[in-house]
Amino acid sequence: MEKKIEVKNLNKIFYMFDKDYKILQWIVTKKGCSKEKHVLKNISFSVDAGEIVGLIGVNGAGKSTLMKLVAGITYPSSGEVTVNGRVGALINLSAGFNPDYTGRKNIYYKGTLMGMSRTEIDHIIDDIEEFVELGEYFDRPIRMYSSGMSARLGFALAVYTEPEILIIDEVLAVGDKIFQKKSRAKVEEMFQQGKSVLFSSHSDDLIRQFCSRVLYLKDGEIVFDGDVEEGLKLYNEDIKKKK
Repeated sequence: MEKKIEVKNLNKIFYMFDKDYKILQWIVTKKGCSKEKHVLKNISFSVDAGEIVGLIGVNGAGKSTLMKLVAGITYPSSGEVTVNGRVGALINLSAGFNPDYTGRKNIYYKGTLMGMSRTEIDHIIDDIEEFVELGEYFDRPIRMYSSGMSARLGFALAVYTEPEILIIDEVLAVGDKIFQKKSRAKVEEMFQQGKSVLFSSHSDDLIRQFCSRVLYLKDGEIVFDGDVEEGLKLYNEDIKKKK
């Protein structure tokens, strides 16, 4: 079975500074930070082709950081992340857009950054325009958009670029209720197409509905990797102990 995502001995450390000038000092000497926060510690796992893996854990466990690392939005402090195929990342949906470009131009701009050719983008631009339902705003600068409108554009780009791998951080819907229904249906359709998916959610029902396996992340470490029901049981028992 082909592995679409491989993560080996992954670590992520955030460095905090009490004075701005110490950032430059740290870059040069690796000294001067006031605190180190180890967000991820020796993370290793893989996702096979066509596998939907749920990522569970409380807020602050490191789930979003892990997904950003897999999606290539940020970089590890050490360890390896290997992704085999085009990624559709449903996290930070409006990240990477140029506020002075129109919605249409941003699709070409960001699509090119994702490795798509102009011809490939030409084939999907009309579908994206119809899907996002932005009307005349599609040809207006993004700086005129609300955050929800920008998120619609980012969502459409992520799902219409024919990704082999989906990274979804709690975002199954954006925008108003009508668009939420439409976007959720689109994601569910992609789940059924045999995509490889890393899916973070606080909803036990959604994890049960879509995932064949779960990773339970706790304090930056994977404490369980396996059966969905067993993982959810362990997670919920830990939550009850904290109450």
